[in-house]
Amino acid sequence: MSKIFKSISAPLAIALVATPALAAEPVGRASPTVEDLKVEINQLTAEVEELKKGDSPFTVNGYYRLQATSESLDETNDNSSSFVDQRLRAKITGDLNDNVSLVWYGEFDSPWGEKGSCQGDNCGKLSADGVGVETKNAYAELKVPNSDWKVRAGVQGYGFGKYESFVTNDDMNGVSFAGNVGMATLTGGWFKWEENDEDSADDVDFYMLSAELHPSEVFHYGLTGAQISNSSQAALNGTAARTDDNYFGAYADFTYNKMAYSGSVLYKKSSGRDSDATDGDTYMLNLYAQRHWGNASLKIHGIYIPADDSSNGADRFAANQSGWELNSSNLQIFGTDYYYNNGSQGAKSVYDAAYQGYGLMGLMVSGDQELSNDYYLKYGTGYFRVADDAPDSAAQANGSTLGTEVAAQVGKKFAGLYDISLRGSYGFMGDFYGDDPEDTYKVVAMVNISY
Repeated sequence: MSKIFKSISAPLAIALVATPALAAEPVGRASPTVEDLKVEINQLTAEVEELKKGDSPFTVNGYYRLQATSESLDETNDNSSSFVDQRLRAKITGDLNDNVSLVWYGEFDSPWGEKGSCQGDNCGKLSADGVGVETKNAYAELKVPNSDWKVRAGVQGYGFGKYESFVTNDDMNGVSFAGNVGMATLTGGWFKWEENDEDSADDVDFYMLSAELHPSEVFHYGLTGAQISNSSQAALNGTAARTDDNYFGAYADFTYNKMAYSGSVLYKKSSGRDSDATDGDTYMLNLYAQRHWGNASLKIHGIYIPADDSSNGADRFAANQSGWELNSSNLQIFGTDYYYNNGSQGAKSVYDAAYQGYGLMGLMVSGDQELSNDYYLKYGTGYFRVADDAPDSAAQANGSTLGTEVAAQVGKKFAGLYDISLRGSYGFMGDFYGDDPEDTYKVVAMVNISY
């Protein structure tokens, strides 16, 4: 444990110094008091709010996130690493009138001393002048006059949020829509994931349609249909042959007093386009119970995905355009680290088990607590095992238990803009990874500035 604190102490100091509100005073002046810092933070907050009130139809918002990480996520041996990286995101929205908006959402990632996602050779290195701005979103949104319908065209974010972000949760080019028909809210769209032949509509297309109904204030449910139509020789949906993947889902949310219950089931059916070699089906079940009281909440989440016992390895979920699976339980190792920039995103239970054909069973407990003086606490724990350690489609695993993770995050917010926190997770690795696997950990000091 001392090695963890030793490796994180220097990056944590860097993160604190990097906060503008804590910048050094001029030479010859006494060190600032806490009251001086509060005045500077409040002044900066007021200036940002004043900028937002300008007459321009364009507004800017986003965040800056600096993270110092120390982690050891290799269950085979004690390999640890420490690094610092940062991310700046800016969303520019132009409300040209009541019906037309233009949006550009960009990102600059710069791991300290590395190239990161930049294209130049010196993005995060000495001189730091690489070309590294990435476009996340670029779309036009049209609102139909005198109605609640809207249409977006261009690069936009789209995902399967009601199904733990399996299947997809990414930025993609296409056309989407949303609006109401009676009691139902309809959303959907068509997106192009891959196109190598501009003379025909081949390769990979994603189609989506969802209807949500609200019979009462405490109960609503939805139905989802989607298809990944894959005509590409280099398939993007986790198979080696051209395949159509069809998805059918249903979810429901019910609130009673201070308790909220919800659940979802997602069914996948794959059909081979060249032959029946990739035909298969599977499903996923999620159940939740959440309790709210005062400034706190507690959630219990269970997930089940059956093992792939087919002979062709097609009765399973496969990695698509996602990367956010199991992101809602404050976990960083077996679940997805919600705040990750460029380090490990986690989700070992998904990538090591579910996507490999072993299936997945998991039980997670997580919670949030707002404390006095703008301090807060987030925590989570989860137990994971495979549905079958010897399915017909995969090799015999050493055991069934993936492991248990415990995680927590403690932070403080300043003036509604600055968020300084320390979070960490420890993974007790199970016999699925061997007779005596190494435990894993991840510790992150973070400065998050929203604007």
